[in-house]
Amino acid sequence: MINPSLRQSDPHPGQSHLLCTTRGPDETVDLGRRVGESVRSNLFVALSGDLGTGKTTLTQGIAIGLGLTDGVTSPTFTLVNEYVRGRGPQCRRLVHMDVYRLEGGSAAELDGIGFGDLLDDLDAPDDFGLLVLVVEWADRLAANVPADRLEITGCVDEDEPDVRRFHLQAWGEAATEIVQRLTGGV
Repeated sequence: MINPSLRQSDPHPGQSHLLCTTRGPDETVDLGRRVGESVRSNLFVALSGDLGTGKTTLTQGIAIGLGLTDGVTSPTFTLVNEYVRGRGPQCRRLVHMDVYRLEGGSAAELDGIGFGDLLDDLDAPDDFGLLVLVVEWADRLAANVPADRLEITGCVDEDEPDVRRFHLQAWGEAATEIVQRLTGGV
């Protein structure tokens, strides 16, 4: 699934990249699972890509990797879905947002769905457990995306409709460690 010949590194500290190819939904879930298993601290995941690129399928895998067994569904109409297991320091929490229907990602709209509070939760100490905030269509958030994040952009291969290509770009220490774990570097 992860093609080592597609790896790229960035000479800028705190940033690293990885290109992954999946062939079908099972491999996309598996990529997400590997991302979820690699999370060690609170994380913002910015998902982008056209309709049908596997954003929700990837998020299902992230949930599995975090040990969350509830079936993850698309938050297209609810805007926010939350999945939680455990309490206190052992808590695992995935918040899955879809901002496609928001008009421009204004601060008022984002506050209306609790986005600011969730960003505050990302800065909470480990005593509160682990939070992964996954936002589909994150490219619509513009300046509201945190500096520390894992950006994942998906696209469908034009020649092979079951093939997805995912570009993972890490910004900050937590996301960089995830990319390094995925490439066998940590």
